[in-house]
Amino acid sequence: MVRSVGMQNTYMGFLDYRKQAIRDLGISPSTCSFNPGVIVANMTEWKNQRLTKQLEKWMQRNVEENLYSSTLGGGVATSPMLIVFHGKHSTINPMWHIRHLGWSPDTRYSEHFLQEAKLLHWNGRYKPWDYPSVHTDLWENWFIPDPSGKFKLTRPDS
Repeated sequence: MVRSVGMQNTYMGFLDYRKQAIRDLGISPSTCSFNPGVIVANMTEWKNQRLTKQLEKWMQRNVEENLYSSTLGGGVATSPMLIVFHGKHSTINPMWHIRHLGWSPDTRYSEHFLQEAKLLHWNGRYKPWDYPSVHTDLWENWFIPDPSGKFKLTRPDS
Protein backbone atom coordinates (compact mmCIF):
# COMPACT_ATOMS: atom_id res chain seq x y z
CA MET A 1 0.00 0.00 0.00
CA VAL A 2 2.77 2.44 0.91
CA ARG A 3 6.23 2.13 -0.52
CA SER A 4 9.11 2.96 1.82
CA VAL A 5 7.07 2.72 5.01
CA GLY A 6 8.69 5.05 7.52
CA MET A 7 9.88 7.50 4.88
CA GLN A 8 6.56 9.11 3.95
CA ASN A 9 6.20 12.84 4.32
CA THR A 10 2.60 13.49 3.26
CA TYR A 11 -0.71 12.67 4.88
CA MET A 12 -1.41 10.09 2.17
CA GLY A 13 1.21 7.86 3.75
CA PHE A 14 -0.64 7.82 7.07
CA LEU A 15 -4.39 8.13 6.43
CA ASP A 16 -6.68 5.91 4.39
CA TYR A 17 -8.29 8.34 1.96
CA ARG A 18 -10.68 5.64 0.78
CA LYS A 19 -12.59 6.28 4.04
CA GLN A 20 -15.21 9.03 3.97
CA ALA A 21 -14.38 10.18 7.51
CA ILE A 22 -10.82 10.91 6.38
CA ARG A 23 -11.93 12.73 3.22
CA ASP A 24 -14.37 14.77 5.35
CA LEU A 25 -11.44 16.22 7.30
CA GLY A 26 -10.60 18.35 4.27
CA ILE A 27 -6.88 17.61 4.55
CA SER A 28 -5.29 17.18 1.14
CA PRO A 29 -3.48 13.84 0.77
CA SER A 30 -0.45 15.75 -0.54
CA THR A 31 -0.22 17.97 2.58
CA CYS A 32 3.20 17.68 4.18
CA SER A 33 3.09 15.74 7.41
CA PHE A 34 5.31 16.14 10.42
CA ASN A 35 6.89 13.66 12.81
CA PRO A 36 4.80 13.72 16.00
CA GLY A 37 7.25 11.36 17.64
CA VAL A 38 9.33 14.40 18.57
CA ILE A 39 7.29 17.36 19.73
CA VAL A 40 7.52 20.26 22.14
CA ALA A 41 4.11 21.03 23.61
CA ASN A 42 2.62 23.93 25.50
CA MET A 43 0.85 21.93 28.21
CA THR A 44 -1.49 24.79 29.13
CA GLU A 45 -2.75 24.88 25.54
CA TRP A 46 -2.84 21.07 25.48
CA LYS A 47 -5.23 21.12 28.44
CA ASN A 48 -7.24 24.13 27.20
CA GLN A 49 -7.79 22.52 23.80
CA ARG A 50 -8.52 19.12 25.39
CA LEU A 51 -6.04 17.48 23.04
CA THR A 52 -5.94 14.20 24.97
CA LYS A 53 -9.72 13.82 24.51
CA GLN A 54 -9.41 14.62 20.81
CA LEU A 55 -6.65 12.02 20.39
CA GLU A 56 -8.69 9.43 22.27
CA LYS A 57 -11.70 10.17 20.04
CA TRP A 58 -9.68 9.49 16.89
CA MET A 59 -8.15 6.34 18.36
CA GLN A 60 -11.63 5.06 19.23
CA ARG A 61 -12.94 5.94 15.78
CA ASN A 62 -10.09 3.95 14.29
CA VAL A 63 -11.07 0.92 16.39
CA GLU A 64 -14.63 1.24 15.11
CA GLU A 65 -13.97 2.28 11.49
CA ASN A 66 -10.36 1.22 10.71
CA LEU A 67 -9.49 4.71 9.44
CA TYR A 68 -5.76 4.11 9.40
CA SER A 69 -4.48 0.61 9.68
CA SER A 70 -1.11 -0.41 11.04
CA THR A 71 -0.08 -1.24 7.47
CA LEU A 72 0.11 2.48 6.78
CA GLY A 73 3.05 4.51 8.01
CA GLY A 74 3.36 5.28 11.68
CA GLY A 75 1.22 2.40 12.89
CA VAL A 76 -1.85 3.56 14.77
CA ALA A 77 -0.22 6.27 16.93
CA THR A 78 0.94 8.78 14.34
CA SER A 79 -2.31 9.21 12.41
CA PRO A 80 -4.49 10.58 15.23
CA MET A 81 -1.75 13.05 16.11
CA LEU A 82 -1.53 14.21 12.50
CA ILE A 83 -5.30 14.72 12.44
CA VAL A 84 -5.54 16.54 15.78
CA PHE A 85 -2.47 18.72 15.25
CA HIS A 86 -3.23 19.59 11.62
CA GLY A 87 -2.83 23.35 11.36
CA LYS A 88 -1.94 23.63 15.06
CA HIS A 89 1.83 23.24 14.96
CA SER A 90 4.87 25.30 14.13
CA THR A 91 7.93 24.08 12.35
CA ILE A 92 11.30 23.96 14.05
CA ASN A 93 14.77 24.05 12.57
CA PRO A 94 15.34 20.65 10.91
CA MET A 95 18.62 20.31 12.80
CA TRP A 96 16.55 19.71 15.93
CA HIS A 97 15.54 16.29 14.69
CA ILE A 98 17.73 14.21 12.39
CA ARG A 99 15.80 11.05 11.60
CA HIS A 100 16.19 7.95 9.47
CA LEU A 101 19.52 7.01 11.05
CA GLY A 102 18.15 3.48 11.51
CA TRP A 103 16.61 3.15 8.09
CA SER A 104 19.59 1.46 6.46
CA PRO A 105 22.89 0.13 7.82
CA ASP A 106 24.57 1.94 4.91
CA THR A 107 23.15 5.44 5.50
CA ARG A 108 25.89 7.91 6.35
CA TYR A 109 25.74 11.55 7.30
CA SER A 110 28.77 13.78 7.63
CA GLU A 111 30.24 14.06 11.11
CA HIS A 112 29.91 17.86 10.96
CA PHE A 113 26.21 17.55 10.12
CA LEU A 114 25.61 15.15 12.99
CA GLN A 115 27.58 17.27 15.46
CA GLU A 116 25.30 20.23 14.65
CA ALA A 117 22.16 18.16 15.26
CA LYS A 118 20.19 18.52 18.47
CA LEU A 119 18.45 15.13 18.42
CA LEU A 120 19.51 12.00 16.54
CA HIS A 121 16.67 9.58 15.78
CA TRP A 122 17.40 6.00 14.80
CA ASN A 123 13.92 5.31 13.47
CA GLY A 124 13.76 2.17 11.39
CA ARG A 125 14.99 -1.31 12.19
CA TYR A 126 18.74 -0.63 12.53
CA LYS A 127 19.01 0.58 16.14
CA PRO A 128 22.33 1.81 17.52
CA TRP A 129 22.40 -0.81 20.30
CA ASP A 130 22.13 -3.59 17.76
CA TYR A 131 24.22 -4.69 14.80
CA PRO A 132 24.37 -3.60 12.04
CA SER A 133 23.79 0.09 12.62
CA VAL A 134 25.35 3.43 11.64
CA HIS A 135 26.89 6.19 13.73
CA THR A 136 26.94 3.96 16.80
CA ASP A 137 29.95 5.87 18.13
CA LEU A 138 27.76 8.95 18.65
CA TRP A 139 25.09 6.94 20.43
CA GLU A 140 27.61 5.12 22.61
CA ASN A 141 28.89 8.48 23.92
CA TRP A 142 25.57 8.79 25.77
CA PHE A 143 24.90 5.12 26.51
CA ILE A 144 24.62 4.24 30.21
CA PRO A 145 25.05 0.50 30.79
CA ASP A 146 22.07 -1.36 32.22
CA PRO A 147 22.85 -1.91 35.92
CA SER A 148 20.86 -5.17 35.93
CA GLY A 149 23.00 -6.56 33.11
CA LYS A 150 19.92 -7.71 31.18
CA PHE A 151 20.42 -5.25 28.33
CA LYS A 152 23.68 -5.61 26.41
CA LEU A 153 24.99 -3.96 23.30
CA THR A 154 25.29 -6.23 20.24
CA ARG A 155 28.54 -5.71 18.41
CA PRO A 156 30.35 -7.89 15.86
CA ASP A 157 33.28 -8.46 18.22
CA SER A 158 31.16 -9.22 21.32
